[in-house]
Amino acid sequence: MSLSLIFRLQAAFAGMWALQLVFIPEMVFTQYNWTPSFELVALAQACGTAMAGLAIINYGLPKWTNADQLKTAAKSAALIAGLFSILQLYQILGSGAAPGAAMDWISTVITIGFAALFFIKSNQSA
Repeated sequence: MSLSLIFRLQAAFAGMWALQLVFIPEMVFTQYNWTPSFELVALAQACGTAMAGLAIINYGLPKWTNADQLKTAAKSAALIAGLFSILQLYQILGSGAAPGAAMDWISTVITIGFAALFFIKSNQSA
């Protein structure tokens, strides 16, 4: 699997989250048993916009950089995915903010997978 493909797959995953958070945040809240409020919807839409930005950057990076620059960017992408993973695990196992349902774990495993793939591919020689 090429590093370019990993960036594009991560862009699709982030884009999926962006669409949900911006256009149907109430559905996301239902999965977490949260009660939607005006403020919570506004916050979700802001987070969704940030996820859209992440998706755009990750989709474009393979076109904007050469192979060595993409490996450098992959190290940052691994760190970002790692931070998301830590937050997701904390919300499931620590704070209880996420109920730990199947969708929570699927998303967390995918995010951990991206962190690992970015890290591994950023350290491989061409």
